[in-house]
Amino acid sequence: MALRSRRSRVLWRLVIGGMKMRRSKLALLGLAALAAVALLPTAAAADDWDDCGKQSGDLAIAACSRAIDSGRYTGQSLARLYTARGVAYQAKGDLDRAMTDFNESIRVDLNYARAYTTRGITWYRKGDLDRAMADFNEAIRLDPKGALHYSNRGIVWRRKGDLDRAIADYNEAIRLDPKDDKAYYNRGVAWGLKGDLDRAIAEYNEAIRLNAKYAPAYLARGIAWEIKHDLREALADFKMYSQLAPSDPKGSEALERVMKALSAR
Repeated sequence: MALRSRRSRVLWRLVIGGMKMRRSKLALLGLAALAAVALLPTAAAADDWDDCGKQSGDLAIAACSRAIDSGRYTGQSLARLYTARGVAYQAKGDLDRAMTDFNESIRVDLNYARAYTTRGITWYRKGDLDRAMADFNEAIRLDPKGALHYSNRGIVWRRKGDLDRAIADYNEAIRLDPKDDKAYYNRGVAWGLKGDLDRAIAEYNEAIRLNAKYAPAYLARGIAWEIKHDLREALADFKMYSQLAPSDPKGSEALERVMKALSAR
């Protein structure tokens, strides 16, 4: 049964409102994109290759650019470099440059599933859910055992309001990768939106068991406890969220709200 109370809807918007596919919340495989390729002929080339995959921000962009411009790489190796640089741009919020690199990666290798997933994330962040869905579908077609593709598509289904399809995709992601804390978290959000708070809490419990520092799971579980009027459990989770994400005002706001409710009892 869907959540009906206005208060519950307001609280859940704290969890899902403005949720973007960011490196912290999504499975942006991103910079591990180069891991499966053999080392390259020269030390300098190998250094740029490694740095492209291991560094972040401007360091990654510079290393990827040098490797791309070297002319040493073709086919999927070159596609991986474009994808890794696109992820670095994406993390900086430069979605247009990220999109250009993902498009080039796909042009170089039409069968490179990772490029479709990362481009799908960019479409999602630009607000184009249909194009994001199309890219995730293609990633799944090319790489049906890639758990991340299902998780990402599940997020789009959730944004489109199809919670059953979202849960089905999270189920598949978890089947393929039982240690994916974010997939449990996302499935918990979907169950919460369907009004099944007990199942939502169970999912958040598993996400936290797998990754005790995964802050969003504490916030979401705290909100589930708050909706269930278990304010002491909610308080504990909001305290933990505030410790893990001290710059997010949602933590302090939740703490203030719950402490006020407890003092009124």
